[in-house]
Amino acid sequence: MKKLILLIVIAFIAVGCGKKNVKPEPPKDVFPVSHEAREIESVNSAETLIRATGKGSTVEYAIADAKKAAIWYLLNAGTKPLLKTKEEKTAFRLARKKLYSNIDQFIRHTSDLKSKKKSGKTTIVEIVVKVDIAMLTEFLVDNDVIQSSDTVADEVGLPAISIVSADNSDDAAVAKNTLGEYLADKNYEVNVVEQSGKLSKIVSKLAKLGGNTDPAYAWALEAGSDVYVEVKVNKESGRVAGVTTHKASVTARAFETSTGRQLASTSGYSSERSSAGYDALIQEAANAVADKLISQIRKKWLREAKKGKWYKLVAFTSDKDADKVDRSLYRALKSLPSAKVKRVAAGATTFQYQVRVKDIANAFELLDSLSSKYKGPGKLTRELESGSLLVLKAGTGDIEIDFD
Repeated sequence: MKKLILLIVIAFIAVGCGKKNVKPEPPKDVFPVSHEAREIESVNSAETLIRATGKGSTVEYAIADAKKAAIWYLLNAGTKPLLKTKEEKTAFRLARKKLYSNIDQFIRHTSDLKSKKKSGKTTIVEIVVKVDIAMLTEFLVDNDVIQSSDTVADEVGLPAISIVSADNSDDAAVAKNTLGEYLADKNYEVNVVEQSGKLSKIVSKLAKLGGNTDPAYAWALEAGSDVYVEVKVNKESGRVAGVTTHKASVTARAFETSTGRQLASTSGYSSERSSAGYDALIQEAANAVADKLISQIRKKWLREAKKGKWYKLVAFTSDKDADKVDRSLYRALKSLPSAKVKRVAAGATTFQYQVRVKDIANAFELLDSLSSKYKGPGKLTRELESGSLLVLKAGTGDIEIDFD
């Protein structure tokens, strides 16, 4: 009997020791198990913070899976996934094993555990990681998954962008400069408009003729650009546990300068902090808005740019030539290659058109092409050429522009 009891005890000890020596089960493959993640903050044009959940048989495996979940989120989810088309997602299948096998090259920082729990044999953790989006994008380009920005720009051209604000405050200046730096990093031609001094008489006249009384629009015309972004800053303060806190938000709307068509609208928010000033919070909010804004602008611009580029054309003439100039200009515009023409406004001696044309890169080239096709009285004389805006005098004799 004693021998039997001894054998049973030895058996239990052996089983217990055996369990302790069982190695944790490694992941079955290199792909993420979890797909739970969300964006916290866009740090700058190249990096973003992602809070991600990971699953694995150990904490170490779960952390590695959380990093993969963060990358998966940036590739496939959110408001601005890197893989946008069916073709890109198909191409990624050939590169995904290579990417997920070397995930740490895209991770700039990993936080301590934000949470940890067990579900059966699975350990589930939450961490915050800083991801290098620029390097991730470069990987996709190098592996022929997506096109680079430079390639797209060479094919259809990226818009020149002016950044203006609803007011001329110091807070707005911080937001405009932050957004401008972000766009410049993305290879856009950017003009951060100071909105100081006086508008030129011709631009003030054009803004009134178009019926747009927004001062920001007039400054955008003055700057000359394909797209203008209007920025607005909002600040809030409160108290948490007896401590004064601050936060900021930035709202940005993008418009096509030539047509006034809205291309994008989005907002970004800072965290609520007990900081002494608002500048850092406004910068944080502006960075948050920048990535979403540029994604919306890019999507619409590239789609439309393949059809051609829109220009705003304004012509001034005299009473005696008005009818013939109007008809001749309209016919000349219609005769341009692949042209789409809208006659948007007309006065006694002033005519406004919107024209979309292919293979004409700027307003000077538009004038050159138009001059060779114009058959009306007199000639076309350039009054103002700025970005996608072309202002002409057309007809015979001296043509006066009434600025009142």
